[in-house]
Amino acid sequence: MHDEKGLTLPEVLVAMVVLSLGLLALAKMQITAIQVNAASGRLTQGTAIAQDKVEQLMALPYTDANLDVTTHTEKRADYTISWQVAQDTLAVGVKTINLTVTWSNRGQQKTFLLAFFKESV
Repeated sequence: MHDEKGLTLPEVLVAMVVLSLGLLALAKMQITAIQVNAASGRLTQGTAIAQDKVEQLMALPYTDANLDVTTHTEKRADYTISWQVAQDTLAVGVKTINLTVTWSNRGQQKTFLLAFFKESV
């Protein structure tokens, strides 16, 4: 009997198929991770834009035109910011501001909502 060492061709081919399937799964996982990371970055940017706008609006005088009782809209890069002002809904001398930031994520519209109050002090 001959004591042969090494692998046969079918064994090598099966090993290559198994390795290829593993690498394809790993590549798919990497693509998904990149897409989720990008979506997360857009959400973080949308949240930062909303917070920035809240700080701007809170710094304005109570009677400023940007705090008139209506809907206001502005555009920043790929984000649309709109805020709706209502007056005296909770208490006299208090404006309720509902801020919405919208953007597109892979063709799907995403929205971040934030409500806050401005007193006439």
